[in-house]
Amino acid sequence: MYGNQGVRRYRETDLGTMTRERMVVLLYEKTIADLEEAVRCLETGDRCGFTRKVNHSQRIVAELRGALDHATGGDIARNLEAIYDFLFREHLSLLVDRDTRRARSCIDVLTPLLEAWRQIPNGTAEAAARDRVRGPAGADPAPVRSGGEAPATAAPRPATPETPGVRPNLLSVSA
Repeated sequence: MYGNQGVRRYRETDLGTMTRERMVVLLYEKTIADLEEAVRCLETGDRCGFTRKVNHSQRIVAELRGALDHATGGDIARNLEAIYDFLFREHLSLLVDRDTRRARSCIDVLTPLLEAWRQIPNGTAEAAARDRVRGPAGADPAPVRSGGEAPATAAPRPATPETPGVRPNLLSVSA
């Protein structure tokens, strides 16, 4: 019992301190692993395992899509959204058709994305978020008023979406 609590706490700490880039890499790796396992399940006749793995992979794709920040990501976010939409539809077709070519198609799309995310230095997203709040590095500090007071600045906005009913960004909360 105590061993399980220790493992759970370790995982919670690991997720809570993980960079966004590392989390995306892990999500891509898990999605690909789920699809590879789904193919193995299909080849061995394990329909339950196949469905479970495809559904899990599809949920990850849906979370990745939901975590996109269109205000900051611009064209990249729109392109990723189109890719995630394609992957989501492929997962649906895979569940219906049970054709391993669809799973391999998803893996072929995800693999270069995974490799690209692995190239991004850890902490890049956090640094960009800090720069949005503070301004770019090297920017002139705010002028000081007579009396030694700096002018008031707006408080940083919370990381949650402003649209009512939308879940917080997956990459900003621990699972």
